[in-house]
Amino acid sequence: MLNKIALLSTLLFFIFGANVFAHSHLEESTPKNGEIVTQSLKAITLTFETAIEPTSSFTLMDGNNTSIPLTTVSITGNQLIANVEDDLTNGAYTIHWKIIGEDGHPLEGDIPFTKNLPENAAPPEQTVTDPSTTDATTAETISAADTEKVLEDQAIDVKETALVEPKIMNYVLPAIIGLIIVLGFGSYWLIYRRKHV
Repeated sequence: MLNKIALLSTLLFFIFGANVFAHSHLEESTPKNGEIVTQSLKAITLTFETAIEPTSSFTLMDGNNTSIPLTTVSITGNQLIANVEDDLTNGAYTIHWKIIGEDGHPLEGDIPFTKNLPENAAPPEQTVTDPSTTDATTAETISAADTEKVLEDQAIDVKETALVEPKIMNYVLPAIIGLIIVLGFGSYWLIYRRKHV
């Protein structure tokens, strides 16, 4: 009887454990999780550990949870790629992806990032310094510095939130498998103890 329980526990571990390790988790992305993008973003690329199904997709949301249009969404093997239709303004964004891996299990997640494209400073053409112009330029410089600081703070906050709140779906199946193994060995121990008492 004890051998049967041990054999069953081992088989369950290998059957369900293989499915857990076959899940197609996100391997890398462009832009990366929490990245501060400092140049124009034309395309978004998500690369997964295994091939993904054609029904997989993702959306791009701004800081106000407004959807940003994407064009030419394509799936090539383990990559999900889309072109950004309009040039993004500076601010916080989130890529929300939903995929079905080759094992048939649905997975989803978020990739927060911030765009902070520096403004091009034009060379001054005036030779005579006007005090009012100087004051306005100084105010604009301070305002731009404040905006950059706020965007960096938002990016840090978004990245920390993403790291603190992992998706629960990725941990449910391993927890069930662990519980089955513990129950199997617990039953084995109880039966063994009864026979030797």
